[in-house]
Order: sequence, then structure tokens, then C-alpha cells
Amino acid sequence: MPARRRFTQPTSLKECFAKEATQLRKQAQGTPPGVERDLLVRKARRAETASRMSEWLASAPKHQDRFK
Repeated sequence: MPARRRFTQPTSLKECFAKEATQLRKQAQGTPPGVERDLLVRKARRAETASRMSEWLASAPKHQDRFK
């Protein structure tokens, strides 16, 4: 069986979501008020939330046998 090719991501998932949120916010600022702008802001909020969740999950302690 051939060996699996493995590589590391150049940026973390948290950083990717944060960058996407920033780009969406900038794009929303250049858009006139309306449905399209609201959708961009909503997507930016979701990306920010995903970034925070990713950070929270990464900081969780490793699995331990608490119920021995």
C-alpha cells in the first residue's frame, strides 16, 4: 500500500476565517445599503463566529478518562 502524502496547512483555519471575514466586511462597506450588503455582513459574522469556534475547539484539553 503506498504511503499517504501529508502536508501541513500554511495558515490555520482560524486565520483563514478571520481573513475571509475581513474581506467580506470591506466588500460590504463598498456596497450600497440593501439585501446584498446585508448578506455580506451576515457572511462576515458567520466567518468570525467560525474563527472563534475553531480557536475554542483547538484550545480544548485533550481527551482524558474522567469517568474511571
